[in-house]
Amino acid sequence: MSIPNLAVFDLGGVVVRICRTWQEACNAAGITHIPQAEARLDSPRKVELLRAHQCGEVESEDYFAGLAQLLADHTADEVRSVHTAWILGDYPGMTSVIDRIHHAGMRTACLSNTNAHHWEQLDSSEAFRRIQVRHASHVMGLVKPDQRIYRAFEAATGVAPQEIVFFDDLAENISAARACGWNAVHIDHTGDTAAQVLSGLRAHGALA
Repeated sequence: MSIPNLAVFDLGGVVVRICRTWQEACNAAGITHIPQAEARLDSPRKVELLRAHQCGEVESEDYFAGLAQLLADHTADEVRSVHTAWILGDYPGMTSVIDRIHHAGMRTACLSNTNAHHWEQLDSSEAFRRIQVRHASHVMGLVKPDQRIYRAFEAATGVAPQEIVFFDDLAENISAARACGWNAVHIDHTGDTAAQVLSGLRAHGALA
């Protein structure tokens, strides 16, 4: 039985804290929350716009403009401000956990559904900067839980499924990873994510 040698992280909800709702992000950005505007986000058009943005098919400025048009009560500049406020900073302890993983002789990587705008913001994350191999949906042109993104990651890194321990806060992404043969650990984003990562690594024999 192979011992995993690569820890792969989703970013939002595992490594960095993010807003979970439009209202939370509006509050973080200092933008007035308009309930009737948010109600318009529950539409197939929003789902498709988000998918296209995360796949790199739509540039961020076009995404902001498209979302503003959908919301009707917000300008593109306001949408940009809300989007910028979405990332709230590192989870406590994640930088130390990543250092500990490296000290144990394991490598680290990320595989995240994100976009160019947030990807640039992540440079301010100490934990993100420590991750050695970085892959994201907007670069790969695929999004989780599509199993093709997991296979593309394997091809890009040359790592076999059984060598990976993958951490994600969304159940559908965990299920897809397991279907690909990855060791996968479901993270509760409301809890101590660093402690959960360490527990998951131990459970899979990757850390003592």
